[in-house]
Amino acid sequence: MRQLILFISKYRNTLLLIVLVAFSLLRHAYKNPVAEHRINTIGFSAVANVQSVLFGWKQYWNLATINEELARENAALRTGRGSNKFPAFTNDPGYDYLPVQVIQYSYNKSNNYLLINAGTKDGITTGMGLISVDGWVGTIIETSTHFSSALPLLHKKGSIGARIPGKGLGELRWESSDYGSAKLYDIQREHEPMVGDTVYSYTRASVAPPTIAGWVKSASQNPEDLSWVAEVTLAHDFSNMDWLYACRLVHRDALDTLTIGVE
Repeated sequence: MRQLILFISKYRNTLLLIVLVAFSLLRHAYKNPVAEHRINTIGFSAVANVQSVLFGWKQYWNLATINEELARENAALRTGRGSNKFPAFTNDPGYDYLPVQVIQYSYNKSNNYLLINAGTKDGITTGMGLISVDGWVGTIIETSTHFSSALPLLHKKGSIGARIPGKGLGELRWESSDYGSAKLYDIQREHEPMVGDTVYSYTRASVAPPTIAGWVKSASQNPEDLSWVAEVTLAHDFSNMDWLYACRLVHRDALDTLTIGVE
């Protein structure tokens, strides 16, 4: 039995490829937009279920490590209460934080992905921000009943608004093969980033509260407009993901009503 499990775990990417090819052929056979949408949803759920089963067996053999990680995280949350490291969990009662488990992800591709085992049945909706105890991770972009996919920061479309307190806004963008760093662009020339400055995410309120994204390790000026570009060490370790938190704004309906009124 264990050999079978190890075989499936070893060739999970090949099995996933077979599922995706079958899904692509089925999708190609339909031209009706409504049917295509239904097939997309079914295909996403099927792939997610396969990944969930494979990941579940893989986790079974790593229970000791997982328990140790959970204990470390709980201790970090407790000791961080009231400190500056965990503002999202301690100082903002306007959000609920839904624990979700990562079942598949990548961090060494040009465009990375992230799949979690929670969906609409668990209160997950598109547009929610994903964070860890350490910092910003990404945004939910697609959901099914029991699973969701997210756009991580480590993606060409994963950039977010970010700020250094007291030094204005910029754009945090990942554009290299280094999963541990990104660049903060468009800081005004009068606000020079300093080594060690903390960088926070700055998204819509419906996405997530300001969350630590990283720390400045160097900075240089753009010769064209003299704005600053800062090299940022990312707070979250994208090479080691297990449990994350989806941010749910408590009074999102009221915010949406106000937004509609403005429009």
